[in-house]
Amino acid sequence: MWLGFKGPRSKAVLGTWDARFESHRANLQTILPQLRPSARRFFQNALVLHDATLTRMEVGERIAGADGKATRNIADHRKLLVRLFVLSDIVDQHCYILEYRDLRKIDVNFPGKAQLLPIGMYTNFGDWGYDQLRSPEKGLFRHEVFFSSGATTAVEFRDVSVLGRRAK
Repeated sequence: MWLGFKGPRSKAVLGTWDARFESHRANLQTILPQLRPSARRFFQNALVLHDATLTRMEVGERIAGADGKATRNIADHRKLLVRLFVLSDIVDQHCYILEYRDLRKIDVNFPGKAQLLPIGMYTNFGDWGYDQLRSPEKGLFRHEVFFSSGATTAVEFRDVSVLGRRAK
């Protein structure tokens, strides 16, 4: 669809985009009440991270205690987390940290099936194009991000928190 915006059928593509975007917003209204307040505020603005940069992605079982200190029964207390650190592309740049817990699935498709709009000298994710939050079943959520390079990330989870602060 992104490539279609620049082609001869751009008006038709724009109409399709508008219809899908409205459908997504309507579906989102049924999902938002199930989220924590911080996540609800973040996801209700569907384009808050358009053109943002994924600065870091963490996946691990001891992210919260990554200092490496060993404690008793550490194996019993490991908990898988995914964190995305994202820098917005607006004038008053904000850094967002999305932390997903109680995970079911993690997908990273890099560099993606198609080269869409690569940015920079190196193969990378490129700009955060758009993202979509869905609920495939009650209490389970799927957050999928589509990048300008064609790469995607998707996380299926039961709990998410979002911290946003002004970048320094």
